[in-house]
Amino acid sequence: MSKNEMLDNSPNLIDNKLEYFSFFPIRLICYVIAFAGFYLVVFGNILGIIIGLIFFLIFFPFAIAQKRITVDLTGNKYREYLSFLGIKVGKWHSFKGFNIITITHSDKVQSMNAVAGGAQAFSNSTEFYLNLKKDNFNKLNVASGNYNSMLKKAVKIAQLYKLGIMDCSEKPIKKYTYEEVIEKFSK
Repeated sequence: MSKNEMLDNSPNLIDNKLEYFSFFPIRLICYVIAFAGFYLVVFGNILGIIIGLIFFLIFFPFAIAQKRITVDLTGNKYREYLSFLGIKVGKWHSFKGFNIITITHSDKVQSMNAVAGGAQAFSNSTEFYLNLKKDNFNKLNVASGNYNSMLKKAVKIAQLYKLGIMDCSEKPIKKYTYEEVIEKFSK
Protein backbone atom coordinates (compact mmCIF):
# COMPACT_ATOMS: atom_id res chain seq x y z
CA MET A 1 0.00 0.00 0.00
CA SER A 2 1.43 3.37 -1.02
CA LYS A 3 1.78 6.34 1.32
CA ASN A 4 -1.04 8.22 -0.44
CA GLU A 5 -3.38 5.23 -0.11
CA MET A 6 -2.60 4.95 3.61
CA LEU A 7 -3.26 8.66 4.11
CA ASP A 8 -6.42 8.45 2.01
CA ASN A 9 -7.69 5.47 4.03
CA SER A 10 -6.93 7.17 7.34
CA PRO A 11 -10.15 8.74 8.62
CA ASN A 12 -8.38 11.81 10.01
CA LEU A 13 -5.91 12.72 7.26
CA ILE A 14 -6.58 13.74 3.69
CA ASP A 15 -3.60 14.13 1.37
CA ASN A 16 -4.25 15.09 -2.24
CA LYS A 17 -2.49 16.61 -5.21
CA LEU A 18 -3.61 20.07 -6.25
CA GLU A 19 -2.94 21.35 -9.74
CA TYR A 20 0.05 23.67 -9.69
CA PHE A 21 1.34 24.02 -13.24
CA SER A 22 -0.57 22.45 -16.08
CA PHE A 23 1.57 20.28 -18.31
CA PHE A 24 1.16 22.55 -21.25
CA PRO A 25 2.66 25.11 -21.68
CA ILE A 26 4.43 26.03 -18.40
CA ARG A 27 5.59 22.60 -17.29
CA LEU A 28 6.55 21.62 -20.83
CA ILE A 29 8.65 24.78 -21.22
CA CYS A 30 10.41 24.05 -17.91
CA TYR A 31 11.21 20.49 -19.09
CA VAL A 32 12.57 21.76 -22.41
CA ILE A 33 14.81 24.37 -20.77
CA ALA A 34 15.99 21.86 -18.12
CA PHE A 35 16.91 19.23 -20.71
CA ALA A 36 18.55 21.85 -22.92
CA GLY A 37 20.63 22.80 -19.88
CA PHE A 38 21.48 19.12 -19.35
CA TYR A 39 22.53 18.87 -23.00
CA LEU A 40 24.86 21.85 -22.50
CA VAL A 41 26.36 20.18 -19.41
CA VAL A 42 27.08 16.96 -21.31
CA PHE A 43 28.24 18.38 -24.66
CA GLY A 44 29.26 21.98 -23.95
CA ASN A 45 32.50 23.76 -23.21
CA ILE A 46 33.22 25.29 -19.78
CA LEU A 47 30.87 28.24 -20.27
CA GLY A 48 28.18 25.90 -21.68
CA ILE A 49 28.54 23.58 -18.68
CA ILE A 50 28.09 26.46 -16.22
CA ILE A 51 25.08 27.92 -18.08
CA GLY A 52 23.58 24.46 -18.60
CA LEU A 53 23.98 23.56 -14.93
CA ILE A 54 22.29 26.80 -13.87
CA PHE A 55 19.38 26.21 -16.27
CA PHE A 56 19.01 22.60 -15.19
CA LEU A 57 19.10 23.40 -11.46
CA ILE A 58 16.57 26.22 -11.80
CA PHE A 59 14.03 24.75 -14.22
CA PHE A 60 14.02 21.01 -13.40
CA PRO A 61 12.53 21.53 -9.89
CA PHE A 62 9.74 23.67 -11.41
CA ALA A 63 9.03 20.93 -13.95
CA ILE A 64 8.59 18.14 -11.39
CA ALA A 65 7.25 20.06 -8.36
CA GLN A 66 3.74 19.20 -7.21
CA LYS A 67 1.38 21.30 -5.15
CA ARG A 68 -0.32 19.15 -2.54
CA ILE A 69 -2.55 19.62 0.47
CA THR A 70 -2.74 17.63 3.70
CA VAL A 71 -5.72 18.16 5.99
CA ASP A 72 -5.58 16.89 9.59
CA LEU A 73 -9.24 16.72 10.58
CA THR A 74 -8.61 15.85 14.23
CA GLY A 75 -6.22 18.74 14.74
CA ASN A 76 -8.28 21.13 12.57
CA LYS A 77 -5.22 22.14 10.59
CA TYR A 78 -4.07 21.94 7.01
CA ARG A 79 -0.92 22.42 5.02
CA GLU A 80 -0.62 23.40 1.38
CA TYR A 81 2.89 22.54 0.31
CA LEU A 82 5.16 22.05 -2.66
CA SER A 83 6.60 18.56 -2.91
CA PHE A 84 9.90 18.03 -4.69
CA LEU A 85 11.83 14.74 -4.42
CA GLY A 86 10.23 13.99 -1.04
CA ILE A 87 10.92 17.46 0.36
CA LYS A 88 7.79 19.25 1.58
CA VAL A 89 7.80 23.03 1.81
CA GLY A 90 4.79 24.65 3.46
CA LYS A 91 3.40 25.72 6.84
CA TRP A 92 0.55 24.26 8.87
CA HIS A 93 -2.45 26.57 9.24
CA SER A 94 -5.42 26.35 11.57
CA PHE A 95 -8.83 25.71 10.04
CA LYS A 96 -11.47 25.64 12.74
CA GLY A 97 -15.19 25.83 12.53
CA PHE A 98 -15.98 24.33 9.14
CA ASN A 99 -19.65 23.38 9.13
CA ILE A 100 -20.48 21.89 5.73
CA ILE A 101 -18.86 19.88 2.96
CA THR A 102 -19.44 21.00 -0.62
CA ILE A 103 -18.99 19.16 -3.89
CA THR A 104 -18.57 21.65 -6.72
CA HIS A 105 -18.05 21.23 -10.43
CA SER A 106 -14.76 22.31 -11.96
CA ASP A 107 -14.81 25.58 -13.86
CA LYS A 108 -12.65 24.09 -16.58
CA VAL A 109 -14.19 24.00 -20.03
CA GLN A 110 -12.95 21.42 -22.50
CA SER A 111 -12.91 22.28 -26.18
CA MET A 112 -13.45 19.66 -28.85
CA ASN A 113 -12.71 20.44 -32.50
CA ALA A 114 -14.22 18.55 -35.38
CA VAL A 115 -11.71 17.34 -37.98
CA ALA A 116 -13.62 18.63 -40.97
CA GLY A 117 -15.61 21.80 -41.18
CA GLY A 118 -13.98 23.61 -38.27
CA ALA A 119 -16.95 23.09 -35.94
CA GLN A 120 -16.14 23.45 -32.29
CA ALA A 121 -18.03 22.19 -29.26
CA PHE A 122 -17.49 22.94 -25.58
CA SER A 123 -18.30 20.78 -22.59
CA ASN A 124 -17.69 21.03 -18.89
CA SER A 125 -14.91 19.03 -17.31
CA THR A 126 -15.72 15.83 -15.45
CA GLU A 127 -13.59 16.99 -12.51
CA PHE A 128 -15.23 17.88 -9.20
CA TYR A 129 -13.86 19.54 -6.07
CA LEU A 130 -14.44 18.58 -2.45
CA ASN A 131 -14.38 21.57 -0.11
CA LEU A 132 -14.64 22.06 3.64
CA LYS A 133 -16.60 25.24 4.08
CA LYS A 134 -16.88 27.60 7.02
CA ASP A 135 -18.79 30.41 5.30
CA ASN A 136 -18.91 32.03 1.86
CA PHE A 137 -15.43 33.51 2.30
CA ASN A 138 -13.59 30.66 4.04
CA LYS A 139 -13.41 27.37 2.22
CA LEU A 140 -10.67 24.82 1.80
CA ASN A 141 -10.37 22.72 -1.35
CA VAL A 142 -9.20 19.33 -0.09
CA ALA A 143 -9.61 17.02 -3.09
CA SER A 144 -10.44 16.83 -6.76
CA GLY A 145 -11.51 13.93 -8.93
CA ASN A 146 -14.54 12.26 -10.39
CA TYR A 147 -17.96 12.72 -8.84
CA ASN A 148 -18.28 9.26 -7.26
CA SER A 149 -14.94 9.43 -5.44
CA MET A 150 -15.70 12.95 -4.16
CA LEU A 151 -19.12 11.81 -2.92
CA LYS A 152 -17.58 8.83 -1.08
CA LYS A 153 -15.01 11.09 0.61
CA ALA A 154 -17.70 13.64 1.49
CA VAL A 155 -19.92 10.98 3.07
CA LYS A 156 -16.97 9.56 5.04
CA ILE A 157 -16.01 12.99 6.42
CA ALA A 158 -19.66 13.92 7.09
CA GLN A 159 -20.23 10.75 9.11
CA LEU A 160 -17.03 11.18 11.13
CA TYR A 161 -17.54 14.84 11.99
CA LYS A 162 -21.35 15.16 11.89
CA LEU A 163 -21.45 17.62 9.00
CA GLY A 164 -23.92 18.21 6.23
CA ILE A 165 -23.21 17.94 2.51
CA MET A 166 -24.07 20.45 -0.20
CA ASP A 167 -23.94 18.86 -3.65
CA CYS A 168 -23.48 21.69 -6.16
CA SER A 169 -22.72 19.37 -9.07
CA GLU A 170 -26.10 19.95 -10.75
CA LYS A 171 -28.98 22.37 -10.65
CA PRO A 172 -30.90 22.46 -8.36
CA ILE A 173 -28.35 22.25 -5.56
CA LYS A 174 -28.95 19.37 -3.17
CA LYS A 175 -28.32 20.02 0.51
CA TYR A 176 -28.27 17.19 3.04
CA THR A 177 -28.20 17.63 6.80
CA TYR A 178 -26.13 15.22 8.86
CA GLU A 179 -29.24 13.16 9.62
CA GLU A 180 -30.11 12.93 5.92
CA VAL A 181 -26.53 11.89 5.11
CA ILE A 182 -26.80 9.02 7.61
CA GLU A 183 -30.20 8.00 6.30
CA LYS A 184 -29.42 8.23 2.57
CA PHE A 185 -25.80 7.14 2.36
CA SER A 186 -25.41 4.60 5.18
CA LYS A 187 -24.21 1.20 4.02
